[in-house]
Amino acid sequence: MISSILPYWDQNIDLDIAPWVPYGRDFSPVSVNGLYNPLLGGVAGLAFEMKSEFLYLRSFKSGNIGTMARQNMIDPQRNETTELGFTMVFAYSEQLEHSVLPLLRKFPGLMAGLTLCDIWDGDVLVDECKVLMLIDEDPFFNEADFIQSLHRAFQRHCGLEKSNISFFAEKFGYRRCSISYETDDLTQMRVTQALFDMELDATKEVLGPAPELKVPPLPAMGIEKADR
Repeated sequence: MISSILPYWDQNIDLDIAPWVPYGRDFSPVSVNGLYNPLLGGVAGLAFEMKSEFLYLRSFKSGNIGTMARQNMIDPQRNETTELGFTMVFAYSEQLEHSVLPLLRKFPGLMAGLTLCDIWDGDVLVDECKVLMLIDEDPFFNEADFIQSLHRAFQRHCGLEKSNISFFAEKFGYRRCSISYETDDLTQMRVTQALFDMELDATKEVLGPAPELKVPPLPAMGIEKADR
């Protein structure tokens, strides 16, 4: 079982995607971000190298953008909202977690934690995944400096200038790994998940619940209380 270093946020999050977003098989998970900001595209590509994925960014400068909010990048008029502070969400991986730790020292107001994210298409639950969420409540947070620092941190951790995986992901279509394949043994997957839950509950009985961070209001994302 992966041992996380970061604490958990005290709330889960919901992300609402547009009906036309190609969630199951995506041919532009990197380039759609690169069209908005080449550096953000680089971050999205390098996230793949760490078995993660860039999902969402909310800030005063950029509004609501990202792979799961691409409608706002394609049609800027839909992104004319004022959002104070900064939020960035990635699919969780252990490598990603270690890569962002140095940034918490460089940006004193920046907080990082883990939580559960539900992906919704209207009233339909499309997926559920564990995410790493970065938040800074400062309305004047230097987003440009942070994205540059994040990109360099990803490069150092991966040992690459740019992603190699992203080329193949977009050429053949990126299939999100949380979606079941025809070859998956669903019974075995359920048994494995049940054993994981039992192990997690037993660990909490001995060590106590993981420390939690309080999530500030995020009106653009949709928030639900976590059962913690």
